[in-house]
Amino acid sequence: MPRLYLLALVALAPAPLVCQQLFDSAPGRPLHFHSSDTAILSGNSNRRDIDCRVEPLRPRLGFDLKYTAGYAVHVPADAVEQDGDHLRVLFRISPSGGEPVHFRQEFPISPSSATGGGTASFPARYVLGPGRYKVDWLMRNRRGNVCSAHWETRAPTPGHTGRLAAAATANLIAPYRAEVFVAEPPVVRADDAASGRHISILLNLAPRDRERFKLNDYELESVIGMLRSLHREPDIGVFSLTAFTGIDRQVVYASERRTRLDFEALGAAVRAMEPGVVSAESLADPDGESAFLAQVLNDALRPAGSLPDAVVLLGPKVDRETRLPAELLDLPADPPPLFQLSFNTNPRSYPWPGAIEAALRPHGLKAYSVTLPQEFSRALEDMLPAIAGGRAAERDSSLASGVSEGR
Repeated sequence: MPRLYLLALVALAPAPLVCQQLFDSAPGRPLHFHSSDTAILSGNSNRRDIDCRVEPLRPRLGFDLKYTAGYAVHVPADAVEQDGDHLRVLFRISPSGGEPVHFRQEFPISPSSATGGGTASFPARYVLGPGRYKVDWLMRNRRGNVCSAHWETRAPTPGHTGRLAAAATANLIAPYRAEVFVAEPPVVRADDAASGRHISILLNLAPRDRERFKLNDYELESVIGMLRSLHREPDIGVFSLTAFTGIDRQVVYASERRTRLDFEALGAAVRAMEPGVVSAESLADPDGESAFLAQVLNDALRPAGSLPDAVVLLGPKVDRETRLPAELLDLPADPPPLFQLSFNTNPRSYPWPGAIEAALRPHGLKAYSVTLPQEFSRALEDMLPAIAGGRAAERDSSLASGVSEGR
């Protein structure tokens, strides 16, 4: 039975209810806390033996092309036992026409927390694919008193993600992974040998705003989500990855010609970064950042082995303060397709081309401005025919003619 620990965000006044969340899922198998749980979940009435309020959260599409949904339950401190309590949550998510998946949470509450007053808010998140779902939820305290709720939710299929192999399958129900760099499951690829279609990814881990030294949590989760979507496309057989930061003039992580991306190793390298630290030797060169970025591009486009079938630059723009003169670039006369996915949470703040885009436009770079997951999915759909050498176009043609493919 898979198990996932989540951090409980608690908003209280004046004193907190101390709790931990334990998240279990058991597809097709109910988890019983009490003999009447099944009856309560199967009913449609909302019980309030315990004073609580459940706030469903609308499904939100992420850059990994899956939906995150959930709820927050709000419990006043005076609704729990003064000598300590143990709140247990059991809920199930039933896809339309499919088997339910059951989840469990536990909130141990200490006596000192229970007497502090205020209201606690316990959030929960889970992952959904496109579809309609019914959620049946109950919470029981140590004495067996119950609070229950029932609601329906819908995760729509966006216009473009439905034609991407990386998109979440319909009626998917899974635990939410709080860790950004959790390993991806294996992908059955069209080309899984060393001769497969080869994509070289340059991942920029530096924010465009030079007053900051690293990406914030949302930015990092977003660009890694896009990287996961690229990784799940089966028409891509081989990956090379270079994660870098031009501000610090360092390559954070690199791997060459792998049939799968090692997200855990990438995460370890990112966590080991020292943002804002530049060697004295590099700092002494006023053109050091330009030279560093040019070398990253040159290495990707003139590798020791054969050229990749495409190069994708992913992450925030490198602003125009850093120039990349043509004399620093050593690019092949006939480079592979070049793509840039410029992630910017506020595109109006910097609508101009970045330094890399300006340098590579004469070499055929196609740039996409990405703020929302829907924009990323449109860009990915546009890129895949060039990356996959026509196989993505054939897949889209078969889907349009009503032929389904196994995932």
